[in-house]
Amino acid sequence: MGMFFSNKNIDDGDYDYNRLRNDLMDEYGEQSAAFSGGFGFLEMCDAEDATNEQLLEMARREGFNLNKYKK
Repeated sequence: MGMFFSNKNIDDGDYDYNRLRNDLMDEYGEQSAAFSGGFGFLEMCDAEDATNEQLLEMARREGFNLNKYKK
């Protein structure tokens, strides 16, 4: 998976991945509309197809509070 989506230091606890995925897609959609254009749209598409580990990494990169997604 390359160095960006490394499995190191990923807490794969019990998260609501569906909610996290939807929130990330909303975030990237808003970014696309507000300032990033096509890049935000591509990120939104990436979030739609991302694995659980990738979702966690994307959320960390965007500064999401992952505690609110724990079950």
